[in-house]
Amino acid sequence: MNKYPKSAYVHIPFCHRRCFYCDFAVIPLGNKVETLQGYGSKTVREYLNFLYKEILSIKHKSPLSTIYVGGGTPSILDPKQIKELIDLFKENYGIDYGAEITMEVDPASFNQDDLYGFINAGINRFSLGVQSFNNQILQKSGRRHLREDAEKACLWLKKVYDSGQIKSWSLDLIQNLPLSGFKEWHEDLKKTMTFSPPHLSIYDLNIENGTVFKKLENLGKLKLPCDEEAFMNSELTHLILKTSGYSRYEISNYCLPGHQSRHNRVYWSGLGWWSFGQGSTSSPWGEKLTRPRVSKEYKEWVNRQYELNLDSSLINNDFVYKELDEKIMLGLRLKEGIDINELFKEQNWEIKKFESNFIKLLKGWERFLQSELLVRRGNRFFLSDPKGMELSNQILISMFKWWDEIN
Repeated sequence: MNKYPKSAYVHIPFCHRRCFYCDFAVIPLGNKVETLQGYGSKTVREYLNFLYKEILSIKHKSPLSTIYVGGGTPSILDPKQIKELIDLFKENYGIDYGAEITMEVDPASFNQDDLYGFINAGINRFSLGVQSFNNQILQKSGRRHLREDAEKACLWLKKVYDSGQIKSWSLDLIQNLPLSGFKEWHEDLKKTMTFSPPHLSIYDLNIENGTVFKKLENLGKLKLPCDEEAFMNSELTHLILKTSGYSRYEISNYCLPGHQSRHNRVYWSGLGWWSFGQGSTSSPWGEKLTRPRVSKEYKEWVNRQYELNLDSSLINNDFVYKELDEKIMLGLRLKEGIDINELFKEQNWEIKKFESNFIKLLKGWERFLQSELLVRRGNRFFLSDPKGMELSNQILISMFKWWDEIN
């Protein structure tokens, strides 16, 4: 592991409105926000001041090889504000030559001029939150954009990518949204393929507490694809993307050769990262720290960090704190899986304990190995694609039970 993290995530919490499935730390500002001057600009400027203060509070820095600006909806910000953010890292941390600098964008929150402005600010990879190209599905999910907004945004990104102005771009879809049966999902995938995005993130819908979808579910008013339809959707995703040249390198992520998200691999590979902003989680040396999700509490926390002392998790103590179960969980998300022997060695167990725990884990995984949801090659274990990746929760639950028992 690097002495200091080489990756940074920055959370921009502002949205026009909260989507019906979203439980992130966001601040809805309405449709008429102007972040430089006008409605909502004071709120945005105040947040950015505290965000910059937090970024500057870190004492031990090294040049960054990945930066990810997420949200929320970062594309609500003006390109000048994005440039200010990137320049802050450049001047105070340094940015490696060839660094991957990603920004999330929403189809209804930027235009073509903004896109060129973000590129001039230093962004070289974009992640476009389309979720669906079907207007009825978008409306039922609380999305602000329409099909035509998404199509325009895809064409703009394809153009700047094809002309070499950015390194890559990603398109996000959500599988099994309300009204998204087999036919609708097939149409979404076919439309997606017409833009040839180098990277695709396809997430299964999760119903989170506190969301509009959760309230509708509790009232019995949330109609989602049945289990059979959901399975057919997953099978179709695998078939279309595989025949279109995409590799599934992580449970929810697909790419053409050479377009894996370098930043996201940092999380899945258990490497350290900085994180800045309301509600975000950092893990520079293994131990995680989540900032307050509420604005007032976040600002108070930043002042304490800047003026008094840094949280212990942000100070380099030359040790890595990450539980084995989390390492296994993160590693199994990746196509290449885990070398269980290497992970066990890091625990410094005596030989008898090592062997005993390994046998217990294998016993818990026996049925998954027999059904080929899980595959073993020597000491390396990985999920089969697509079946194992679709049913990974069963394997992980078994592993978490094992971890509880041996502890």
